[in-house]
Amino acid sequence: MEVWYCANLSELNSTIEALPPGLLYRGQTKEYLREDGGPNLRSSIERHGCVPDRMLKWWQYSRFILGTFVKYFDLESDLATDQAILQHYGWRSFFLDATSSPKVASWFAGHKYKSKTAMELVEDCWEDPVFAIREEAWYEPAGQQDACMYVIGKKGLRRNNIEAVDLVEIATEAGSHRCSAQSAFMVGPLNGNLPDDCIIAKIFAPTSVFREYASQGASLTQEDLFPPLSSDPFLAALSSVPWVKKYIGEEKLGIDFFERGLGLPEYNVRSMKRNGPEVCFYRRFWIADTLAADSVFSETTFYLSGEALFHGAAGSLTEFPKISELLKNVTSLALELDGLIAYPYARGGSFAKGIYLERQENGSILLTELVLDQHGLRPAEFGITRGLYYMPNEEGTWEHISHPEECDCGHEAHHKHHLVVASHFENSLANAEFTEVRDRIFASDGVVATSDPVVIDLMQQVDMVRSKV
Repeated sequence: MEVWYCANLSELNSTIEALPPGLLYRGQTKEYLREDGGPNLRSSIERHGCVPDRMLKWWQYSRFILGTFVKYFDLESDLATDQAILQHYGWRSFFLDATSSPKVASWFAGHKYKSKTAMELVEDCWEDPVFAIREEAWYEPAGQQDACMYVIGKKGLRRNNIEAVDLVEIATEAGSHRCSAQSAFMVGPLNGNLPDDCIIAKIFAPTSVFREYASQGASLTQEDLFPPLSSDPFLAALSSVPWVKKYIGEEKLGIDFFERGLGLPEYNVRSMKRNGPEVCFYRRFWIADTLAADSVFSETTFYLSGEALFHGAAGSLTEFPKISELLKNVTSLALELDGLIAYPYARGGSFAKGIYLERQENGSILLTELVLDQHGLRPAEFGITRGLYYMPNEEGTWEHISHPEECDCGHEAHHKHHLVVASHFENSLANAEFTEVRDRIFASDGVVATSDPVVIDLMQQVDMVRSKV
C-alpha cells in the first residue's frame, strides 16, 4: 500500500494523474485506524448496528422504488442494488461507499457532515396545524487538517471475492438520483474490514487542498451531489412516505408532533409551511373501529398488526394452512396495519393499509389489498382493490386460478407482495401472536388496539368514510 502526502494542489493533481484508470476512491476528512494500525474501513451496518424493523422498511421501499423508476430492473433480489438506496439516502448497508470520480472523493475529503433536529409549525392541506420534525443535514468545509483519500483496486477486490457494483445499473429514465450524481459504487458485502490488499494507496492532503481539487473546472456543490427531490425521483418517492404522529405522554399540547415515517437526512431544506393534499400525516386508527352496520366489512374478522408485517421477503408463497382453516369458519379476514404504505406508482393520497382475504362460493379465496385515501390529517374513503384468486387444497396449499373479476393491471410484483404479506400473517397465526381484544378483532403483541380519538371524532363529525369495492 503506497502512502503519499500532497502539500498543495499541484502535487495532488500530479499524484492522481499518475494513477492507472479503473480505480475507485473514497474520501474522508480524517483517517480511522484499527488497533493494529491498518485502515478501519467497515460497512455502516457494522459501525452503527442493525435495527431489523427499520432495515426491512427501508429495504421494502428500496425495492418499490427500483422496480418503479429503473428501466428493465430485474425484480429478483440483488443485495448491492437493493441496498444502494439505503446507503445513499440515510440508512445503513453491508457495503462501503466508493466512487469512480477522484473529484467526488476529494469533495467528501474536504467537507464535514453536520446535522440537527429541526421542528417547524406547518399546515396540512386543510390548514390544520401540526409540528413537523425533520433531520436537517448539510456539509460544511472541514477544519484545517489532513484528510485522506483511499485508492481501491478492483483486482484486489476480485481476489477477495468482493463486489464493486457500479450504480449506473440503477440509472433512471428521467431525473438524476444521488447515486448517479456521486458516480457511486457499492463495495462489498463486507464481513469486517475491507482487506488491506484491496487498497492500492492512501493520499493525504490538507482539507483545503482537496476542496481546491474538487472545485477545478465545473465546481462541485452540495446540491450537485445531493439533487433536490424536484429532480431526484428516488428522493421524491422516499419523501412521500406518510408522516407519523409522535405520541408524547398524555397528549395535552393541542397540536400534534409528526416525524417522517421513513426518517432520512434532508439536504437543501426549504420551509414546508403549507402542504398539498399529497402530504399525509398519519395518526393511529383502525378501520375496524369505524365500521357502520351496513358496511361491506361488517362481517369481516380483523387482525391488527404493526407495519413491520408488511415488509421483507418470505419463503413459501403457496402454503397457507392457518389462513385456509380460518376461512372455513368466516367469510372474510383483514390484516390491518398500524401505518400506511405509499407505493411510488400509486396516485397521491392513496395508500395500502393491509391485505384482505375473502372466501368465494366455489371455495376459492380472493387475496387483495386493504386501501385508504387520506389527504393531510383526514382519512377519507377506504375499501379494497381488485385482486387475484387462489384455490386451496385440503392441506392449505394455494394455486392461482383465473377469475372473471381478477385484477388485470399486469403488475406481477405488486400482487406477489400480497402473498409475501399473507405468508407473514400465516407465520404469525402459527406462532399464536394474536389475541382477541374485541368481537371479531384480534391484535398482535405490542400493538395499541385502539384508535387515536381525534381521528374517530373527525370521522364522526364529517361524513367522509365510504366503503368501496
